[in-house]
Amino acid sequence: RASDNDIVLNDFSVSRRHAYLKHENGEWMLYDNHSTNGIRVNDRHVPNAPVGSGDRAVIGTFTLRFQEEPVEAEGPGERMVDSTSTCIRPIAEFNKDFGLEKGPAPVSSDSTAGRKRVVLDLAYKNKVFEILVQVAKTLISLDDLETVLDRVMDLIFEYLPIDRAFLLLEEQGELRLRINRFKSGQRMTTDGTLPYSRTIVDMVVRDKVAVLTSDAQRDERFEAGQSIRLQQIRSAMCAPLWNRDSVIGVIHVDSPLHVGTFTERDLDLLTALANFAAVAIERARLHDRVAEEKRIRGRLERYHSPQVVDEIIADVKATGSFKEVRTETVTILFADLVGFTSWSEKMEAAELARMLNRFFTLASDAIFSQDGTIDKFVGDAVMAFFGAPIDQPDHPARAAAAALKLREEIAAWNRERAAEQSFPLEVRIALNTGETIVGEIGSARRVEYTVVGNAVNVAARMEEFVAMPGDIVVGPLTYEAIKDVYRFAQLGFFALKGVSTQIPLYKLLGTPESQELEPAAQKQSAR
Repeated sequence: RASDNDIVLNDFSVSRRHAYLKHENGEWMLYDNHSTNGIRVNDRHVPNAPVGSGDRAVIGTFTLRFQEEPVEAEGPGERMVDSTSTCIRPIAEFNKDFGLEKGPAPVSSDSTAGRKRVVLDLAYKNKVFEILVQVAKTLISLDDLETVLDRVMDLIFEYLPIDRAFLLLEEQGELRLRINRFKSGQRMTTDGTLPYSRTIVDMVVRDKVAVLTSDAQRDERFEAGQSIRLQQIRSAMCAPLWNRDSVIGVIHVDSPLHVGTFTERDLDLLTALANFAAVAIERARLHDRVAEEKRIRGRLERYHSPQVVDEIIADVKATGSFKEVRTETVTILFADLVGFTSWSEKMEAAELARMLNRFFTLASDAIFSQDGTIDKFVGDAVMAFFGAPIDQPDHPARAAAAALKLREEIAAWNRERAAEQSFPLEVRIALNTGETIVGEIGSARRVEYTVVGNAVNVAARMEEFVAMPGDIVVGPLTYEAIKDVYRFAQLGFFALKGVSTQIPLYKLLGTPESQELEPAAQKQSAR
């Protein structure tokens, strides 16, 4: 089929360099040159065979008759056309033909006919390139995947004589139909099945080839395809959505009522369109992934430290989803401002908002410094936890360090307030370690990443009923985990709602090298 061959058989059923004749030992030998469709000599499929006067060879849809004496030509273009002819074209061959991998091979143009073929080939390729320039201009401006898919369908129907088109994309390891379109008046099958050939689609993806069949009903390659028979698929083309060596899907088009609708040039154009479509689809997918990551990151950054956000994003990329709701042992932190109810009634709303914003900022910074997760802000209180969503075996120590840092920051803030002659603020903090349910929990309209369970309730009651202003009260499991790292004072045994027996509680004083920071307020509840 290539224009520089000695004999050019210009049809999609013939490979570019399908076969060759060689004179050996006084006779002519016909050799198959690793063609797609092979050769038949005198009705036998052979890799090579001697030929002489009277022998016939079938190459694609052409039947060649051999004569040792010159014979009068039967007329230009005369051939026996087989309505079952099929073209299977490797993508690598298409790349070479259109210069997508490297420049085209040198073309012999010694004869007038050869020069004419070169001119025609160049004119055809230039026409294809003109179309592709317009396609590129159209697709490159689009970022949304659904818009890209819809526009690809527009282009296919604009440039090809088709009745139906189906675009399938590989998603989660399997091909899924993403968009289909029918000419006016045609409808999907009544039983809901999709009228495209799974046999052809599988061949295209597996072998990285583009396929054209003049009549799939009569092509022996597709005899096993039930969809071809049931859907009465006849003229059809299918090309991979390909970018370099990657196949991300296919485009399947057909004309179910007609035989021999498409030409090899139609297949070339569909293949080129599929390449441009694949690039646009990959670009849109990347845009969607970046936008989704920004959305997820924006949501996560309100509750997690930057390092934790990075680890969550990496986990989502690796698994495709957030971790499921699960049981996890974590350390919960509760902290609230003492006396908020009484002095909030005397403050202007703007001043109150500034004070709370400053407190929540200090609390967030302290929690994030140890890669903790902020669960929620409630009134003047903050709830956080350590040990999820990423594993932190040292979560009790992280929670203790965050609590000490918050208390130090409150002390520094009080020094500023003293210089401004403002009243001092005190915070109560409680830490409790225990088993909880962790994950995204909520209603259909609102979901939050949170922890729930008895350990959370106990921590809240420790902060509310046991901790004094300036105290950091620690539960028994937290104490056991960090008792060798920090200094503690035993507070005694307490009966708390949700716990069947009295539990020992402790006051965190600091590290062995530090001295306890005495709270400015009196050791009494100032609710």
